[in-house]
Amino acid sequence: MDIVIKAFTVFIGPQGSGKSTAAKVLTICRDLSWYLQILDRDINVKEPFKKFCIDEYFKDNTYIKYQNKNGSLDVIYENGEFKLDTKDVALQQAKEALSSRIYAENKALLEKIGFKDINNKIDEKYTPMLRANSRMMLYIPAERNLAGVMSKSLASMILAKIPIYDALIEYMSVFEKAKYEFADYYVPFLNVTFSINEGQEKVWIGKGDDKREPLPLQSCSSGLQSVLPLLMSIDYSLKANCFDTFAIEEPEQNLYPSNQRELVYRLVEICNDTKTNGMLLTTHSPYILSCMNVVLLAGLLKKNAEIQQEVDAIVGSNHYMKTSNVAVYNLNPSADKYCKNLKNPKTGLIGVNELDLVSEFIGDDYDRLYRLYNQNLRNKTWQ
Repeated sequence: MDIVIKAFTVFIGPQGSGKSTAAKVLTICRDLSWYLQILDRDINVKEPFKKFCIDEYFKDNTYIKYQNKNGSLDVIYENGEFKLDTKDVALQQAKEALSSRIYAENKALLEKIGFKDINNKIDEKYTPMLRANSRMMLYIPAERNLAGVMSKSLASMILAKIPIYDALIEYMSVFEKAKYEFADYYVPFLNVTFSINEGQEKVWIGKGDDKREPLPLQSCSSGLQSVLPLLMSIDYSLKANCFDTFAIEEPEQNLYPSNQRELVYRLVEICNDTKTNGMLLTTHSPYILSCMNVVLLAGLLKKNAEIQQEVDAIVGSNHYMKTSNVAVYNLNPSADKYCKNLKNPKTGLIGVNELDLVSEFIGDDYDRLYRLYNQNLRNKTWQ
């Protein structure tokens, strides 16, 4: 299957359809230091796949090809090995260029957090701190609720070598940094503010002088524990320049449909307002697709200057995207076509039939029951 990743990409499909696996492979393929492992023919080149718990998915006939945004580099897995095609650039030159870029980015990060006089070789003791800075994409796992409950125990868990999913540990470490980056972090659509007061993490209803009823994050609703760290971590990553793309597993997790909509709108805002290179969502929720269709339709309508204000009054001035910047795929092993592009090539929207297709099993059950109702009970008095 071929998947074209856009500024905002959505994978929808049933459990076990490969949505998260595709997102994890993409995350790995956007890692500069991993490219060096391939060029060096490192025997541990599959280690990132092990950390994402997908290393056992490789088969004898597995084929992967990743092409970067400007087409200057291909990562290929074929016949049991990875290769890096740097197009017209010699491999040694590519290796030197990658090493130079990683060094420059890591040096800038170390200097930003207070380390000075860094020489031409960065000390290995800084490697864990810099790991994220060589990869462009942060993977935000479905288990993210644990960040709100266990973030205070992060250091202890790492020291104790508790076997926790690496992607979750990385996400928790980003959230830990985010907590101390923002004095007060406000989420408008939830009307809550996160702050640390005298070493205590608190979530307040309201904002500023109107804040009231503080609670520890671990005592808040599961939806708030899912969303607040997620948004804080994204905003911190962009501010600290340590990640510029984000893969979010099940953004709908623990959220009422109206809040699913508001979260999608916020993620679209981030794409429009910041230097992010994109969002990738993996979801089971038809509501997420419906929200994306609103965003796409708003983008089409805003092309007409005469009705822009009316569009903004309905969805907000920044809750839109150009259809060319959005990709939506349905992954379903039991369908006629495993990977189906859900966007209509003529309109750029997700067709009504495609939206219905995603949730047809619900409508099908209802239709069958309603036929029975018509045949047997419609004209009878209920007892």
